[in-house]
Amino acid sequence: MQPSEARPRFADEDLPEGSVVDGDAVSGPLVDEADFVVVGSGAAGGTAAYTLACAGYSVIVLEEGPYVKTRELVEEVHATFGRLFRSKGLQVLEGRAFMPMLQGRCVGGSTLVNSAIAWRVPEDVVDDWRASFGLGSITMKELDGHFDAIEHDLSVRSVAEDVLGENNRLFLDVARSRGIVAAPMRRYDRGCKGSALCLTGCQNGAKQGMSVTYVPWSLARGARLYSSCRVERVVLAGNRAVAVRAVAASGHVVEARARRGVLVAASTVQTPGLLRRSGVRSPALGRYFQAHPGLALGGLFDRPIEMAFGATQGCESIHFRKTDRFKLETISMPPELAAARVPGVGKALASRLARLGHVAVWAAQIRAEAQGTVGTGLLGGDVVRYTMTENDMRATRKAVAVIARLMFDGGAREVWPGIHGVPPVLTSPDQVALLEDGPLEPRSYSYIATHLFGAARMGPDPGTSVCAPDFSVHGTRGLYVVDSSVFPTNLGVNPQHSIMAMSRLACTRLANAERFAAVA
Repeated sequence: MQPSEARPRFADEDLPEGSVVDGDAVSGPLVDEADFVVVGSGAAGGTAAYTLACAGYSVIVLEEGPYVKTRELVEEVHATFGRLFRSKGLQVLEGRAFMPMLQGRCVGGSTLVNSAIAWRVPEDVVDDWRASFGLGSITMKELDGHFDAIEHDLSVRSVAEDVLGENNRLFLDVARSRGIVAAPMRRYDRGCKGSALCLTGCQNGAKQGMSVTYVPWSLARGARLYSSCRVERVVLAGNRAVAVRAVAASGHVVEARARRGVLVAASTVQTPGLLRRSGVRSPALGRYFQAHPGLALGGLFDRPIEMAFGATQGCESIHFRKTDRFKLETISMPPELAAARVPGVGKALASRLARLGHVAVWAAQIRAEAQGTVGTGLLGGDVVRYTMTENDMRATRKAVAVIARLMFDGGAREVWPGIHGVPPVLTSPDQVALLEDGPLEPRSYSYIATHLFGAARMGPDPGTSVCAPDFSVHGTRGLYVVDSSVFPTNLGVNPQHSIMAMSRLACTRLANAERFAAVA
C-alpha cells in the first residue's frame, strides 16, 4: 500500500466534478447563473450557501482566497499567514494606536484559522438589539432553533479532558480556586487530537470549519464555488441586484448572475466597500464599527506547560463580561509567536527562550464600547479607524491585573505583561498593583483584533442603518447582508456561532419567502 492510500480521507476531497472553479486556472471570461449568489465562504457565507442549497435552490459561491485543502496545510506560521490571511496578517486598525487585525482570506475564511469556539449570542444582547435598535423580529427563541441545528451539524461539544493540555488545565484550576466561574470551551470539534495548531489550520480535519463542512456539503448538493475570484461589485438593474462581477486571479472577468438574490458575506471590513462600489448610498454605511480587542500575558512556571499539546484555546471565563466588559481565555501559541512575547536581551532572553516549554499564555478580549469607521483609502483599499475609549482602557487594566494574579496564584515565577510603562518582568504578586494603576494610553498595550462587528448594521431606519430587519439592503431589492457587519453591537463573547445562526435565520426566512411567492 502506498503512503498516500494509508492517509485518512477528509471532507474536502472527492468533490463533485466541476463544482470548484479555481480563479488561477480561468482562461477567459466566464458567465454563470444560479438562484442565489453568495459573496464569501466563511462562517456567514458557508452557512448561507448550505442553508439555501438544502432548501433546493441553486447557489454560486464567490471567494477571493484560494481553496486550501486539509492535506495542503502546513505548521509553519509564516507560510500560513502568507497564504491564508488577508494581507499576510499585516492589516491594522488605525487610530490612537495601530492595532493588528487578523482575517482569514481563503475558502472557509477565518473558520479555517480560528479556534472553532461556539458561543450562542447572550440573551441580554438580543434584548438590547430588540429594545434599542428596532430588531423586534429577532428573538432568542427563534435563534435557539438555528443554534441547535448548527451544533448538531458541526459536532459542538466541550473540550475533552484528554486533549485539554496543561495551559488550559492550569487556568481552569486556578480560576475556580479564586471563585471565578470558568469552564472548558465548547467548540466545533469532531475528534480533536490536541495538536494546538488551530492558527495554521487543522491538519487532522477535526476542526469543523466551513472548508470541510458547509462548503463541500453545499457542493455535494449542486452548488458551485469560484475560488481565487475577487468580487468587484454587485450589478444592479434599477434598484434590484441581478449579478455579481468578479475578477479571477488569472485576470479574467467572472460574472455570476442571480435569478433570486445576492447575499453578501464578505465580512465587517470588506462588506461596506463592496456595497459602496455597487452604488449603495447610506449615511450609516461604514459607521458604528465595533470590535473585541484582545491582548495576552505570558507566564514562566517551574512546572512544564508544553503549549504544543492541548486545544489551542480550551478554557475560558465570562465571569467579568457584564460587570467589567471583558472575557478571559487561554491561548496556546506556536513557538514563532510565543517567542515574540519573551522579554529581555542577551543571556536573559536566551535563558527564557530555552524554557518556552514552561510558558503559559492567557488572554482577555475586551467588550469595547468604542466605535469606529470603515472607509476606502486613496488606493482603493479598506481603511478602518478605531480608538478605544477611557472606559475600554480601564477594563483592559483590570483584565491584565486579573490574569497576572491568576498566574501568580498558579505558581508563576515570572509574569510578562508586555505593557509600555510597566516593568517587562513581574516577579511578585505585589507588583500586580502596577497593572491596576497602569497607563490608560492605548499605545501602551499590544492589542490584536479578530472579532469585528457593525459598519453595515441592521435596523428599521435607513438613516441610521444599512440593512432592514429582514437583512435586505435598504432601498435595494434582492440584495442581502448576512455577516457580522449587520450586528448593531458587539457581543462580549466569540462571534462565529452567532454569525452562523444569524445567517441561517436570514436564509431560512428568505427561502420560505421565495417559496411563498412562487405559490402565490
